[in-house]
Amino acid sequence: MLHSLMLRVCLFYCLLHHVCSGLLNSTVEGRIVKGYEVDIDLYPYSVFLHFQKDVPTACGSSLVMDRAVVTAAHCLNELKHRDGRITAFLGATIPIHAKVVRHVVDYRTHPHYRAEKGRYNLGIAFFNARVPLGRFVKKIPIAFKSPMPGDFLFTSGWGKQVPNKVPDYSDLRHLKVSKQILITDRECEQYTNFRLSSAYLCTVSVNGYHYHGDSGNGLVTKDRFLIGVVSYMINEVTIYTDVIFERRWIKESILKFFENC
Repeated sequence: MLHSLMLRVCLFYCLLHHVCSGLLNSTVEGRIVKGYEVDIDLYPYSVFLHFQKDVPTACGSSLVMDRAVVTAAHCLNELKHRDGRITAFLGATIPIHAKVVRHVVDYRTHPHYRAEKGRYNLGIAFFNARVPLGRFVKKIPIAFKSPMPGDFLFTSGWGKQVPNKVPDYSDLRHLKVSKQILITDRECEQYTNFRLSSAYLCTVSVNGYHYHGDSGNGLVTKDRFLIGVVSYMINEVTIYTDVIFERRWIKESILKFFENC
């Protein structure tokens, strides 16, 4: 069944590419098709989160305020440990070259998040100081309108490129973009055997797949509105927490943080 879906996606994309190539954004689309490597100025809201511990790990995130990013809830569990420390790198295609670096000093996870089930896998991380906004560091707005099945969407991040590479922020970790296509809830449930609620979205890959370190990456529309956060993968289907559905919780959590500053 999954093979049938992927074939349908590939055929649809090929047809669209030949018929509508002149209508697509050539700068963004071309870079994605030619290997997925992009520069940070195309996705300036993308933020790399590095977790300092015995075995370093990483997650992606999206800048929604000049002192806050949204990411996956399980990415923030490190702060629950005494020695947990999360560093954010902004404004750089390769994180180690970042001139804007912040430390995560507080966070919120969704009140209904349960690690054992992976539901409501959404969190907000707060920095020790505001970040300067500009060409390479920008906030991304949360969309008001949900996308339709069949729409092309994009994720950006610094996940692993090979299975045995230890996650870090070395020169080998370049910002990459994955092009996805949204599928229906019914299709997602068929291919994952996972019952979904309205708080989730599912995609299959058109170009590029998600790897370890891609949790927390933002799912965005072509015109750069945030609609989801990478939660996990099942059978090559990526499942996201729907940030449009959780807009109210995100807004209230940010307001409460700044009230207590």
